[in-house]
Amino acid sequence: MVRLRPGFPVAADGASFDGALTEMVDALREYAEDWQDRLLDAPNHRENWGLVQLISLSSDEQLRDWLVRKAR
Repeated sequence: MVRLRPGFPVAADGASFDGALTEMVDALREYAEDWQDRLLDAPNHRENWGLVQLISLSSDEQLRDWLVRKAR
């Protein structure tokens, strides 16, 4: 399982670490889209604007690299 931090509403799992990373990138993209559509004004999501910007401005490869660095 890949998780950014406890309590964060995005997590992913896969049959392998690589599979979990791929799932997490997909989950992050979906979260960023949901945040733009309806979550940006929700009190428990409002502060995630920086993460949404990171997701929006990064390629999948950059997000994977970021997740791997975050996991260390």
